Amino acid sequence: MSFTKPARGLSAVLVCFLGFHYSATAQDAFGDDAFSDFAGSLSAEFAEFEQSQADEWNSFVNEIRAEQDAFIAELESMWGSETESSDRSKWVEYARDRRVKRTVDFENNQIRIAVMGQPSPDEMNRIINEQLQGALETTTEQANQEYPIVARMQETATSKSLPPVPVVAELRELVGEKDNRKAAAALASKAKISEVEIKPAPQKKAAKPAPAASKPVVASNSSKPAPTAKAANTTPTKAKATVAVIDLSDSWPVRRARKYSGSVTQFADKMDIPRPLAYAIMYTESSFNPVAVSPIPAYGLMQIVPGSAGRDVTKMHFGKEQLLSPEYLFTADKNIEVGIGYLNILDKRYLRKIKDPLSRKYCTIAAYNTGAGNVAKAFTGKLNISRAAVVINNMSPQDVFNTLETKLPYDETRKYIKKVTAAEKHFLSL
Repeated sequence: MSFTKPARGLSAVLVCFLGFHYSATAQDAFGDDAFSDFAGSLSAEFAEFEQSQADEWNSFVNEIRAEQDAFIAELESMWGSETESSDRSKWVEYARDRRVKRTVDFENNQIRIAVMGQPSPDEMNRIINEQLQGALETTTEQANQEYPIVARMQETATSKSLPPVPVVAELRELVGEKDNRKAAAALASKAKISEVEIKPAPQKKAAKPAPAASKPVVASNSSKPAPTAKAANTTPTKAKATVAVIDLSDSWPVRRARKYSGSVTQFADKMDIPRPLAYAIMYTESSFNPVAVSPIPAYGLMQIVPGSAGRDVTKMHFGKEQLLSPEYLFTADKNIEVGIGYLNILDKRYLRKIKDPLSRKYCTIAAYNTGAGNVAKAFTGKLNISRAAVVINNMSPQDVFNTLETKLPYDETRKYIKKVTAAEKHFLSL
């Protein structure tokens, strides 16, 4: 699969243009009219290039979303109403024959193992132990690889591979065992087993196409047509599944937060971002699920979008623009570095003209979810951040918060700022 890269020739010419732009000698050499024509042609060419990149990126995102929908429809043909898939707060894997499903639910502190049909007690116990041991052994490079929104982006990425890290190794500590097999047995002993009826999956609304990307990185040149998701209406009537539910300790979320304390401290201090804010955004975005995935597409603990936040951070903090892979973003310390790096860019660069620190923090939280332009739009109706800063600087922090909560363009972001600020209070001691 080949992908469009920024043209080196155009970049070089643009650098030359910027140099000429501030040089009276160069302008004299061109003449006023000639220089204006030259500058205008470069500006138009660069805008056309940026739009082309955006169009190709959106096409690629829509393509992998369609493949993802087709994959989910395949699962629904067997599991119907009991179908689950990995998302922000759940990590869901299926056996190769799709007859066994394992769900690690980070939001509800639960592991669920479901088996099609009604296996014998001994067989069910064997499957539970096998699945729990598999969860403990699965690494970041293996997780979610059957989902097209992960696998296709993995193929596309330009970031380097990283050493694999177990996804939920802290569960061993939770049950006081160092060995995966013994830890799996300890967890299995907590299982409560019941039967559920599998009903036909509800019909879904058609997914919206990808919105225009802000500052895209690369896009697909693949000519493969995207599959079409079919309605899942082949679920057998009166089908049943046997489900084992393992409720985990209420301390698990705190353990997960502490697991990441070293990385949060390192990068928050380096980037001058309050640690409680970093934890609160992580909790709100993923419930501390290191392999979180969403159809935006976004990945990992702090839900990094490779084509926007990932691009900005790698360019400004790593010195080279990259398209970060799901594997890279499923690696906790890397995801935290990028997420906090993006908070730094929002706070210290895009929103730097907002003078009051608390007002700027509220705007940074909202911008992390929806972009700085939409934050500006809440105050002026326009995307210009500098103009919005003038308005914000004449408001109290509480008025800024109230405006964001009521006038942001999307309901999700209006709720998001409230969730993050509430969550922040729980992490003051970390």
